[in-house]
Parts: sequence; C-alpha cells; structure tokens
Amino acid sequence: MVWLLGNNLDFAGAARMQALRAPLLELSAIFSEDHTEWLNKSIGNSVACVDNLPSPRFIKTHLPWQLLPNQLDTIKPKIIYIARNPKDLCVSYYYYCTLIHGLNGTFDEFCECFLANKTPIGSVWEHVMEFWKRRNEPNILFLKYEDMKLDLPGTIWKCAEFLGVSNKMTQEDVDNVATHLMFEKMQNNPAVNLDPILNPDQPADKNENRKIKFIRNGKIGDWQNYMDNYMSQKFDKWIEENTR
Repeated sequence: MVWLLGNNLDFAGAARMQALRAPLLELSAIFSEDHTEWLNKSIGNSVACVDNLPSPRFIKTHLPWQLLPNQLDTIKPKIIYIARNPKDLCVSYYYYCTLIHGLNGTFDEFCECFLANKTPIGSVWEHVMEFWKRRNEPNILFLKYEDMKLDLPGTIWKCAEFLGVSNKMTQEDVDNVATHLMFEKMQNNPAVNLDPILNPDQPADKNENRKIKFIRNGKIGDWQNYMDNYMSQKFDKWIEENTR
C-alpha cells in the first residue's frame, strides 16, 4: 500500500519483488543462516541495499525503536507503525518461524517463549510502547491491524493523507488499491508472498498447494483456533498487566 501511494499507483511496478523495491532493513541478519544463497544473489547486504535506494525510499522493518538509527529522533522520516492483537501476533509469528527458519517445537512452547519475551526481537510491549508514546508526533502514524481489516479503504485514505498524496486520489483509485490488497490476491502474488525465495524452482501453481504459506491467514481472532483456555487466560493476564 505505502509503496503504491508513494509511486503514483504504479501497479505494473508493484509486480517487481517487494524485497527489492521496499527492502526489509534487517534482512541480512534474519537470513544470516537461512536462504543465504538467494540473499547474496538477489539483494546482497540489506542495509547497503537500503542505503543505495533512490529518494524517496520505502523501507520495511520489524526492529524495535532501540535498534533503529539514532537519527530517527532528529531527521524524523515518516513512519507507519502497525500493532496487532498479541494473541494473533503470536500465532502468526510461530508459523513464520516454522516456515522460514525451520523452527522445531510446539505452539505451546513458542507461546511460553513469547510470554517470557524470549522470542527474537524480544518484548512485544517494549516494541509497541516506544512507538505508542510517539503516536502524536506528526511524522508517525500508529495503526492497528484490526482497524485495517475492518476498514481497508478508510486506512488507505488515512495513509494517503499522512503521505501527502490524498489530493491526487479519487475514490476509484482507493477502491483499486483495496482490490489489489485483498488477502487472496496478496497470498497469490509472487512479488510479496516469498514463493520465489521459499520455492525458487517450483511453478507458482504448485505453491498454492503448500500446507503453510508465508501469507497464511490474516484473520482477526484466528488465535482461537490454536490456543486452549489455559493459554488464552495466561495471555489475558499478561496483556492486562502490561497495558494497565
């Protein structure tokens, strides 16, 4: 969405792999022991890749504020931050680690690590709160995943206004972006679904049959299909303690 809004709704250009046009800043670290052959061949060092992008740059990251460049407090680039229900986040993160990094372990074991802040990148709350306390700064737009799912066109308008391009947009434009961003389309879009990385030698039609996909579910409340009452109550207590 952000890349399209910043590039005059260039849908043809959006067919280029997202990892190249909007790189993940920390990808070299994440893939330091996984998928290194693809990384070295396609991107190289992800920080250098970001450094060499023409302005304006579009950069993705999952890093907490403390690990991002110190200049964020002075240069103040525009940042769109997305928070999500920690229960759904945990489920999504578990399947990501399983698919991308070959995680061995049960979902319940992963939940215990998640609750103890021992999954990669650490505490969810420390991550969210650093951006939450800056949410009223003019260069930061704090969004919630659930709000996007419930009103995608409204979120597109909000992002367009934040990026200063809403005056160029029509409702038809927004509807076209919303159609492009439909979950089913993203799931089958090789520019974003990581199939070229995970299955480089496999035809796209074969990838549709894989049991776990990088873009997996995207539904609100999917945690209910994975957590029993005991684990759900542990999460509820943990959430209440950290948001009190």
